[in-house]
Amino acid sequence: MTTAHMKQISFALFASASLCFAQGSQPIPAQNPSDQHASASREQSTNPSSFVEPTFLLPENSEVNDYRPVLNADATRVIFERNRTATPNDVKLHIADLSTGDVHPFVTFASTRPDWCWNRSGGGLTSGPVAFSNNDGIHRVDPGGSPTPIPNTAGMIYPSWYPDCQDIAVDVTGARVTAEIDAMTGHIIRSPLANERVWAGFPSVNQTSPNLVAFAGQFNRESAYYNQDINYVWVTDTATGRPRTAPLDRHAPRGPAFLQKFQARAGWWSPDGQWFAFESNRACDAIDGQTYAIFIQDAMGNRPAMQVSDCSKWNVQHPKWFPPRNDGKVFLIAAAQDVQCSGTTCPPVPFRIASFDVTQFVSDR
Repeated sequence: MTTAHMKQISFALFASASLCFAQGSQPIPAQNPSDQHASASREQSTNPSSFVEPTFLLPENSEVNDYRPVLNADATRVIFERNRTATPNDVKLHIADLSTGDVHPFVTFASTRPDWCWNRSGGGLTSGPVAFSNNDGIHRVDPGGSPTPIPNTAGMIYPSWYPDCQDIAVDVTGARVTAEIDAMTGHIIRSPLANERVWAGFPSVNQTSPNLVAFAGQFNRESAYYNQDINYVWVTDTATGRPRTAPLDRHAPRGPAFLQKFQARAGWWSPDGQWFAFESNRACDAIDGQTYAIFIQDAMGNRPAMQVSDCSKWNVQHPKWFPPRNDGKVFLIAAAQDVQCSGTTCPPVPFRIASFDVTQFVSDR
C-alpha cells in the first residue's frame, strides 16, 4: 500500500470494515453522541476464563529487573531494559537470543524505551534500525552499527518508527506533545501530531496507515498539570490539514470528566493495524494503583476493550506485538511481575519478559 493510498482512507470506512486480523488498517471513527448501544456493551470484557498466563522467555533471575521489550522482525531476538535490583537507576538496554537464552548488553551507557523498526519496503518484514532514548535525547543503532545520537533531539523520548524506517514519532516531554522527526537529522517534520486540546505522550505509529498515530493523552482544558494516571488512548489522523484527534475508544469522553473505565496508556498497534494493545489499571486497583493488566481493543474503538491478563496475579506492562506467524497464532510480548503474596508483607518481585498467546482475542468474532 502506498503512502498516497493510505492517506485516502477516511473515518467513514469504519462502518463497513471487517475486524478480521488479516485485514488492512482503518482509521478511527467519529464519535456519535446519540449512540444507543446498551451500557453493558460499553464495559470492558473482564471474563476471568479468558485471561492468559504469561510464558516467560528468559530464565528466572532475581538479581535483575527486565522491562520494555521489543522484538526484531522474525522474533528471534529481543531488546529490553535491564537493571540490577540492587541498582534500580542504572538502566541499560540488553539483547537476548530467544533460541539460546544468551543475554548481553546492547548498549553500554544509560538507555531506555527502545523501538525496533520492522522495514516493510521489500514486501515482507526485515529488521531495521533500533531507536532508544536517554537524558541526551534519541539514539539510533543501524543493523551491524554502533549507537549514534540523533542531533536536535534533546528532551525527546519514547521513539516509535514509521514503517519506512526514515522517520520517528517521539514524545517531546517539556512541551507535552508528540512530533514526527527525521531519523537521521532530528529535524522536526510535523509538530504537534495531535492538537492543542490534548497533552500527548508515548506515540505509536500505525504501520499500515502511518497517518494514524496513537498516544497516551489527557484532555488539558480544565487542568493545569499533567497526570499520567488519567490518560486515555487517543488517535490523531495527520492525513487531514488540521489533525483530527479523538479517543481510540469511541465511548470515552473527548473533554473533561475523566472516567477510569477508559484509563489506558503505553499502547501499541498490531502489525496489521487492526488491533491495539495497551496497559490499564481500570479493572485492577485505584486510579493511582501500580498494578496493570493488558487489554486489547479493535482499532475502530467500537467494541469493548478485552482484558488479557489477570491483575490479581500479574502486573503486566508495556505490551508489544510479535511479528505475524505462519500458523495463525498471535502473541504479545510484555514485562510481567508476580504480585501474588502469601504473607502480610512481600518484597518486590522483579519484572520478567514474557509472551502472551492472544489468538482468541483477535480472531474474527
